[in-house]
Amino acid sequence: MTGPKADHGKRVALCLGFSALLILLLAACLPAAASREEGALEGPTGIAGSVTDRQGLPAAGAFVYAYRSARGGLRGPADFEVLVNGEGRYFLDLVPGSYHLVARWRGGGADAGPPRPGDAWALPKRNPVAVREGSTTRADFLLQGVVRPTLMREGTLTAGDTGFTGRLVDGEGKGVAGGFVLAYRDLDTHRMPDATSPAAGEDGRFLLYLPQGGNWCLAARTRTRGQPTAGEPYGLLGPGAGGCRQVKKGEVRDVGEIVLRPYRR
Repeated sequence: MTGPKADHGKRVALCLGFSALLILLLAACLPAAASREEGALEGPTGIAGSVTDRQGLPAAGAFVYAYRSARGGLRGPADFEVLVNGEGRYFLDLVPGSYHLVARWRGGGADAGPPRPGDAWALPKRNPVAVREGSTTRADFLLQGVVRPTLMREGTLTAGDTGFTGRLVDGEGKGVAGGFVLAYRDLDTHRMPDATSPAAGEDGRFLLYLPQGGNWCLAARTRTRGQPTAGEPYGLLGPGAGGCRQVKKGEVRDVGEIVLRPYRR
């Protein structure tokens, strides 16, 4: 068949063929299936990422440790560990599962031992970290300096998906390194806290994990035991009920700054 109808048929066929090709090209460019965990890419089974110091430089010589459980407070011998290379990169070869991670850099170069002044450590943005078969999950670390070695009191969580973050500052707005945030289920902040954060970093940033969501009242100080003493840096998130915040299960809420001033009885 020739003539206008034949030409029209050829153009339709050409357009259909081009459309099919375009669909195939678009499909090839689409991201992997959403069932993949966010932050995970196809590749070797394990966890990979970077470890940097406060200046953003590669933390060569640091170690990344993986624990199957956080019951020991992420202290003691880890189930898995890996040395960070000269470019600040690491890869943990792991089987599928859930792991609690911590990165540590020791001034003496050792891979074990208690923290000492001058050492540094960091947690990932979220613990635990899930590993799936045939995928590499990414977890990066920004090291915080160890101001002073401390033993974490009972009630201190080093991992979780619920809690508060923020910054401890003094009356001039400078970060309070080594301070602690104490969480209470009610307004009575002069008793043993229900939860305590690890020591704040050099810039005063803190991360307080909680066992569950709900309404929590926050205080901050530079010690974790006993009643506040006169002159000790101490502060509340706010006066009365203003010092309490609601947090949902699975949420890490930023509460801004908590100002610490000399305590007065």
